[in-house]
Amino acid sequence: MSAGPDPRTANQQMIEQERRRLSQRLEHIARLSESGVPPNTFYQEMMQNLLEALAAVGGAVWIRTPQGNLQQQFQVNLQQFGLDGSNEDAHASHIGLLRVAFSQGQPLHLPPNSSIGPSEPGKPAPGNPTSCLLLVVPIRQQEQVIGLIEVLQGANRPHNAIPGFLQYMALMAENASRYQRNQMVNALTGQQALWTQLEAFARNIHTSLNPTEVAIQVANEGRRLIDCDRVSVAIRRGGEKTRIEAVSGTDIVEHRSNLIRYMRKLCGEVLTWGEKLVFDGTRDDSLPPKVLKALDDYLSEAHSKLLVILPLTDEREGDGKTKPKLPPRSALVMECFETPADQQQVLARLDIIAKHASSALFNAVEHRRIPMRFIWGPLARLQEGLGGKTKAIILLCVLAVSIIGACLYALPYELKMEVTGKVLPVVRRTVYAPNPGTIIQFEVKPNAVVRENQVLAVMYDASLYAKYMQLRTEMEAAEFQANALEAEIQRDVLESDRTTKRNQASLRRAEQFAKRFEIEELVKRTNMNRMKPGEFQLLAPKMSSEEIRKVNEREWLVLTSNFQEKLNSEVRPNEPIMRLGVKKGPQEIELRIPQKHIGQILRGFERKKGDPDDDILMVEFILLGSSTTKYMAVLRKDRIAGEATPNMEDSADPEPFVLAYVDIEDGRIPEDYRVSRDVLVSGTEVRGKVLCGKDRAGYALFYGVYEFIYEKVIFYLF
Repeated sequence: MSAGPDPRTANQQMIEQERRRLSQRLEHIARLSESGVPPNTFYQEMMQNLLEALAAVGGAVWIRTPQGNLQQQFQVNLQQFGLDGSNEDAHASHIGLLRVAFSQGQPLHLPPNSSIGPSEPGKPAPGNPTSCLLLVVPIRQQEQVIGLIEVLQGANRPHNAIPGFLQYMALMAENASRYQRNQMVNALTGQQALWTQLEAFARNIHTSLNPTEVAIQVANEGRRLIDCDRVSVAIRRGGEKTRIEAVSGTDIVEHRSNLIRYMRKLCGEVLTWGEKLVFDGTRDDSLPPKVLKALDDYLSEAHSKLLVILPLTDEREGDGKTKPKLPPRSALVMECFETPADQQQVLARLDIIAKHASSALFNAVEHRRIPMRFIWGPLARLQEGLGGKTKAIILLCVLAVSIIGACLYALPYELKMEVTGKVLPVVRRTVYAPNPGTIIQFEVKPNAVVRENQVLAVMYDASLYAKYMQLRTEMEAAEFQANALEAEIQRDVLESDRTTKRNQASLRRAEQFAKRFEIEELVKRTNMNRMKPGEFQLLAPKMSSEEIRKVNEREWLVLTSNFQEKLNSEVRPNEPIMRLGVKKGPQEIELRIPQKHIGQILRGFERKKGDPDDDILMVEFILLGSSTTKYMAVLRKDRIAGEATPNMEDSADPEPFVLAYVDIEDGRIPEDYRVSRDVLVSGTEVRGKVLCGKDRAGYALFYGVYEFIYEKVIFYLF
């Protein structure tokens, strides 16, 4: 029997060597987490040691970004399994698995080509789309998940080894958590070193209220404190586009350069988005599409290794509760052209600078929004010089009243009298009844075209019938008596008797002819129908030669629309029945001037004595059918009626008015204010103002108040 080494002892030695090797790797990563190396270096070293220790084929480290998204820090061989985005379905399933692991916060292991949870419509279910065993362990810090470590292990590894893999990965996750904590501590240490410098920085940026000057201070001093390559300040005032106010190291911002234009566009999109943008060399596809597009455009011009755009908000802009929350109006742009050794320290300094810059820029922008600052500034200094707010207000009120009073007294202003009216044809007639009677029938309708002497209406009057019958009876009686006397003359023998009866017969014939003439005159005057005594007609009037010359036609248009209301009612000869006019002819406006204004209008002609057009006053008016256009007309003094007419149409305002007629086709009317015949409709209401010449502005504007005080107070007292 040969002697040899014990196999069990050899296995134990191999296990002990492997354990020491794993412990050495953990100690190495633990020392590295305390050294303050950049995140890229740390996670690369940690991932390579982890994969070598577990003999895995691939893996990755994911850390939560400030926006709450998972960002890949380092990966090995993910592209071989389509997890880098080359396979859309595999990539989507993998990202879904990472979200589930992040939300659950527990270690996971999934067999090859497996899934967990239900799938969303149109998307693959979260799971492991690879042919490897997938292990996921969360990175925790203060009971919060801040990242994930995933490892792709060979599918042929024994199932009972999985707990050991997860345990070792959890130890690596503790080192990653310690590294993140040390990074945070280093950031706080860097912030402590800035307090002294920040005091001077805060004092400098608050010395001015000019947004450009404040932005220049923030950009130049902020770049020195942050220790970066470039700091820029973007401001977007209400209703304006985003503007780059300052860039560190430059006195003048060239707004037409490609760099500034791309920066302005990127800042505008970030301000609209309202969240912090951090780019450290890795593309984040979770950003909004517009922000991502603007970022790509800017990076193609700037080539920044670290870019942070931080929107600046002030608590005075609204808390979303008692005051509406407003979008950010300014932003800080921090850039590093080489990857900084301590990125977290740089970001921490940027946050501190942003807190001071936000209030300074808010004050400057708010001060710029004050309207007419060039007036309020001197007024504030004047107020202090006068000895207080009350004295300044009293002095300003007295000064304002004095200036207004002087202007009202000294400056001339057009005196305008309000009038009303309506459009009428120049050639028009009002039809009256030739005799008192009752209208029994109208033969025309509104807007009808009628000829001269055409029947407009049929009327009946009983007294006319009685008078006609009386005249006819008397005429027939005189004729009968004359015939009888003439017959007796033939029979008489004595010449004296024949002479007497011949004289009597002549008297009766004369009486017969007189009655017949009266009948003819009655029929002619009343247009009575001989076949129907008492019934007479209302005829359209004949045009005069002057009227025919003006309109060149012989037809009337019925202008009145409500004459049917007089049907079966009795009318008198002084009561108008309807109005006729020639629509195709010239038009004019019939104005109704209140009697309280007629004196001012007549004095307006006196004010214009000596002017070339002293015989007219201009009238501004609008048509109620086209109330957005102002027209002008001419009022002549001889076209104003000589008496006031009581207003019988409006019982609520029975004040008498004076009729006047204005010409809308006079050659002295400016061309831009001439009314077109296309918009003229007979009977259209008009609202107008008669221009009565220049007077003192105070009287022209408040003449009604002055006349009321004079009539009700001064007249009775003095």
